[in-house]
Amino acid sequence: MGIGLQDIIQATINGLCMGGTYILIGLGLTLILGIMNILQFAHGEVYMLGAFGVYYLCVLNGVNIYLAVLISMVLTAIVGLIIERILLRPLKGVFLSYVCATTGLSLIMQTVILLTFTKGTKQLPSLWKGSFDIGGVFISRERVVAIVIALVLTLALYSFLKWTKYGLAMTASAQNREGALMQGINPNVMSAMVVAIGSGLAAVGGALGGSIFNLDPYMGGLGFMKGITLIVIGGLGSIPGAVVGGLILGIAESLLALFFGTQMGIVLPLVLVIAFLIFRPKGLFGHD
Repeated sequence: MGIGLQDIIQATINGLCMGGTYILIGLGLTLILGIMNILQFAHGEVYMLGAFGVYYLCVLNGVNIYLAVLISMVLTAIVGLIIERILLRPLKGVFLSYVCATTGLSLIMQTVILLTFTKGTKQLPSLWKGSFDIGGVFISRERVVAIVIALVLTLALYSFLKWTKYGLAMTASAQNREGALMQGINPNVMSAMVVAIGSGLAAVGGALGGSIFNLDPYMGGLGFMKGITLIVIGGLGSIPGAVVGGLILGIAESLLALFFGTQMGIVLPLVLVIAFLIFRPKGLFGHD
């Protein structure tokens, strides 16, 4: 049988839902890069850590899946605070030092998970079993949950940055760090909050992705690549760009998998990164 319109619609909807997990990875990464000017190479492993945190709580200890996601998000945010205080803050803005330190941290975190949970894939329980049947198009309920959670957290983050004291201080620090310092804004506090929030978002993304697919200690590398792709597509520091980039990536991967097989999903982020860097380096919502 050939590929029909119904198959294309279903693949598009699945891609939109899968884009929700990509949004959460990209939001955390673009927040850290946009405000702190740091490319956190261990962000993929933070995403992986959040997923395995849910696995430990839910599968091994019987905690409710939604409560486990919440606890993992908070604990991973605390890990982000520790990373910022012990690793990032002492490096004092030296880019190469950040690259080396966060790359080393990613390898350490990967090894810890390997030693703790052993090799092989793991599976999280479904967030919501079953599927919706809409005119012959079947939509997995857990994928719907994933996109809803992603959009709620995105709106919460956007509201925090636009209408709260600390959010406005973060934005000011990103736009003019010296000027913000003269206004009494503590850059160390802002940096700690940024890494904590970004780490918490990544943890939720890992949990949502883990409920749809399998977990493994190497999932962080692919997660980091998705996050970089979102930043390049959407534009540096742009929250709307991260959202649009996540949805574009999710839909494109799903449609390519339908027409050409799942292996195209591995190549697609690299192709998109190269294309945007050549033809639109500032991204869709970035600035010159």
